[in-house]
Amino acid sequence: MQPTSQVVLIVEDDPQLLAAMKRYVEAAGFGVVTACDYQSAMDLAQRTPVHVVCVDLGLPNESGYELCERIRMERALRFVPIVVTGERAFPEDMARAEEAGANAFLKKPFAMRLLRQSLEMLLEGAGESRPPIRRLRTA
Repeated sequence: MQPTSQVVLIVEDDPQLLAAMKRYVEAAGFGVVTACDYQSAMDLAQRTPVHVVCVDLGLPNESGYELCERIRMERALRFVPIVVTGERAFPEDMARAEEAGANAFLKKPFAMRLLRQSLEMLLEGAGESRPPIRRLRTA
């Protein structure tokens, strides 16, 4: 898949990781908008057409789980694929992420190529109502 006009919203509170993810995703040909917390992410998602969202589960104040749930409640964002990243990847963490609306889970630290593969895989299945998280659990 050759990304062109797809926009990725990256939500990460670690400034160094956010910058690295932004550089890598842009170099892969995606448009990128970034946020470092729940409220900034929702503001951006509501006013910017995004094709996929990448959410850190360990956000300050409201969690990434809560952000996923809120995204799923928004009519315009209901079917936007969500990749979550987290330091814990126990089955219960992945199940909770799936319940919150995530489509893919990447355990930190992750190789940037896995992020790209996840984004591309979810965008290829974006016509589905919710691309299944199970396809990417081992990423």
